[in-house]
Amino acid sequence: MAVFLLFSSVGMIEAKEKKNELATVLFVPLDDRPANIYFPQQVGLSAGVDVIVPPKEMIGYFTEPGNGEEISKWVLENADKADGFVISTSMLAYGGLVASRTGVKSLEDSLKDIQVIKKLKELYPKKPVYVYDTIQRLAVTAISDEYAKYYSLISEWAILYDKVVNLGMAGKERLAELESLIPAPVLEDYKKARARNHTINKLMIDWVHQGYIDNLILAQDDAAPYGLHRAEREQLLAKVNELQVQDQVSVFPGADEVGVVFVSRFVNQFFHISPKFFVEYGGIHGDDWIAPFEDTTFDYNVQKHIASAGGIIVNNEDEADIHLLLNTPSASGSSRSEDIGWLVNRTKELIANGKQVAIGDVLIVNKADEPFVMTLAESVDLTKILSYSGWNTAGNALGITVGHAAARFAFLNQTSGFGVPLYEQTANAHYEFLLHRFAKDQGYKNVVHPAARTYIQQIGASEWSLGDKYDLVNNFVKENLTKETEYWYQYFDGKKVYIGSRGTKEFYKTISSLESVHVKLPWPRIFEAELEPHLILE
Repeated sequence: MAVFLLFSSVGMIEAKEKKNELATVLFVPLDDRPANIYFPQQVGLSAGVDVIVPPKEMIGYFTEPGNGEEISKWVLENADKADGFVISTSMLAYGGLVASRTGVKSLEDSLKDIQVIKKLKELYPKKPVYVYDTIQRLAVTAISDEYAKYYSLISEWAILYDKVVNLGMAGKERLAELESLIPAPVLEDYKKARARNHTINKLMIDWVHQGYIDNLILAQDDAAPYGLHRAEREQLLAKVNELQVQDQVSVFPGADEVGVVFVSRFVNQFFHISPKFFVEYGGIHGDDWIAPFEDTTFDYNVQKHIASAGGIIVNNEDEADIHLLLNTPSASGSSRSEDIGWLVNRTKELIANGKQVAIGDVLIVNKADEPFVMTLAESVDLTKILSYSGWNTAGNALGITVGHAAARFAFLNQTSGFGVPLYEQTANAHYEFLLHRFAKDQGYKNVVHPAARTYIQQIGASEWSLGDKYDLVNNFVKENLTKETEYWYQYFDGKKVYIGSRGTKEFYKTISSLESVHVKLPWPRIFEAELEPHLILE
């Protein structure tokens, strides 16, 4: 299949240049942040798959919701050129993740804008339709310092309501106090959004049963063991079991990583490959740990992410295609330095034996484990690692690691024997994303982000709403994150890398230069940053 630049009456599908992709996925993202567009696009390109998204003006910006009606039209106008579909219900129904947490859009209007999902399957019954939705998180979005106050209060209220009202536990007095502290309109909007979203969640399961959706992920946004989401999740799982669609519906903690997971699933289906993962924990085992902002044991989340990405777990490491190493907390009484040493040495050992290694740095929320990642960089050739992520929650980092690894493995192990230009193109995307991960998760989150926070305090701005200080802060981030990316590039510079094979002939290239680095704050806050390094391979 050849892929060309695509046009529609509402604008050209974004593409910088004509490429040689093997297939095209039409992708409706959760929102316009890098995790939901750049991440899945790079993972797709690393496997020869073009991931195309609606024009920027359709998908919203920060608190401005996307336009589900216009996106639906765009989807139908471009669907004939796609080989598969990955669709965020949250974008179609509400206008994105942030908009999904408010009750502004009615259930009736939300239902209208998701009908395109059914239409796709009616028009293209043989093309895979993957859909993901979120189970609403505990808190509202901290879009300002004022809302940040309610972030904690509403989280506490939702947890306590579940304990007191649903489970008969103690805490009635504090629950009443919280209801007096939270403005009634804020609480009512929160409850209205939850009820609407839960209705849509249930409908998506029905559509799986009716054959409109091939695979569905209901991702539990930031949560805890107790909360309103707990009862919602139980109802959703009961419905899945009742309709006997367990093989097509997954419910697990996460959100922003699901685009990468589903792109990986498409890639593996396209190449008819199911990578075998052998899982090892650097600290405590996943069945003994519930990660922050999650509501299940971590081993459950690992199982669900691997299956959703198109892989399988094996118990015999000799059968493994990919060794997944997970940097979990150290057990009580254990030495953190010893656990780090074991992980690094295990990585070196596996690479030396020609094994594929993926590393999920899930220890700390929203950033890399600095002692681990710095030791790793000094001890291991980072270009030999198949994938790495330490971004955001444990589920987010896990899904990005697994999705990238599974997609890249599938491409490298196809037997069709493509030409060198395609191999070089996919290798570029792969190593750019790998560099991005280290520079972003360590360089931005552990170095630049704290410095930017200090700078924001000095100039009298808010890190959650930069306002007229955006340009100052954006320039600060751009300068410093570019430096961090250049620092991390030293571990890639001059490395000879395998890019693919045809028959018995293997092809290699050398990473010769860091051509450019794009950095920008996508929203008027510093929580996330666009980072797009461009490499030259010769």
